[in-house]
Amino acid sequence: MYEERVERLLAAMSARGADAVLIASRENRIFLSGFTGDTGAILITEKGRTLFVEPRYALQAAMETRDYNIVSTTGGLYNSINDSIISDGVKRIIYEDHYFTVNQFRSLEKRLRYEELIPAGDVMLRLRAVKDRSEIEILTEAARITDDGMARVEQLLRVGVTEKELALKAEMHFRSLDADGFAFPPVIVSGVRTAMPSANPAPKEIAFGDIVVVNMGIIYKGYCTDCSRTYFMGSADEGARNMYGAVLSARNEVLAEARTGNPCRNVDARARAVLTEKGCGDGYLHCVGHGVGLSDRELPKISLQSSDTLCTNMTVSVGVGAYRGGYGGVRITDTAVITPDGAVCLTKTPAEIKVM
Repeated sequence: MYEERVERLLAAMSARGADAVLIASRENRIFLSGFTGDTGAILITEKGRTLFVEPRYALQAAMETRDYNIVSTTGGLYNSINDSIISDGVKRIIYEDHYFTVNQFRSLEKRLRYEELIPAGDVMLRLRAVKDRSEIEILTEAARITDDGMARVEQLLRVGVTEKELALKAEMHFRSLDADGFAFPPVIVSGVRTAMPSANPAPKEIAFGDIVVVNMGIIYKGYCTDCSRTYFMGSADEGARNMYGAVLSARNEVLAEARTGNPCRNVDARARAVLTEKGCGDGYLHCVGHGVGLSDRELPKISLQSSDTLCTNMTVSVGVGAYRGGYGGVRITDTAVITPDGAVCLTKTPAEIKVM
């Protein structure tokens, strides 16, 4: 599994005219080696691959990785990396320009011996965009846990409970199911606050007649999910039902449109066309979605501005919403895998309108 990923990275490295890749971000270290420690770095060359860790992570690195030379950096991380650069004759190094801060980059410039540092750009994101079988298996289980958590929230959803209480109880439930926590700050909002797609849970009590939007995702074995559903407390007026019907129709059209080979901008355009046809086009405040995996926001970008094209086995967050200030909003989101016939939902929480 990791060997195939490294081989693809080596091919990308060669195409860029480099002879080494320096990886420091946690997500990419996990992707290439399986090492889950908070700090460390990987140097990959044609001659070998080395994982540099602090002594406190040496045992963990040995347990989690194979086929890596593990160096415990008692003399300093950069000194150890330099030793490998010199011994392997490295001249041109690809580095993660999206990861390093300006200060960290200046340290690289001052402390590493090289001839050229080459920005990685989206090389690693491109490698991670299409998932292999083991990743899809993990995401499938993560989606099952997410569905279980959504079902638990539904059980707890009642008049008088606060948004913050629901978020806390949801996290406790997820952790009891082996989730490592939320993939992103949960959005649990009610009433007119549902018109804010990314609002944090508040001490606000849920009231009769409220719309409630629940948007949560978890981390499981390093991989992230995303799911949202909309509920109606006690009743749903005609306006709310029409908005929900428009969003559900657009979401179903998007799942069919999100197929292998289709440009991402077409998928987002389809959602907007359906919502506009049903009178909710002005209330769509975000794009359809983005990739999910070791990060909750990966490639591809599913928006009107995207130049990405969907490929088989990309895993994505697919979401459609409509929002009206002073009234509320509706949102439906799923974690899905791209196939030649459309996006297949990994999250399976029912999406039909639900009055609690």
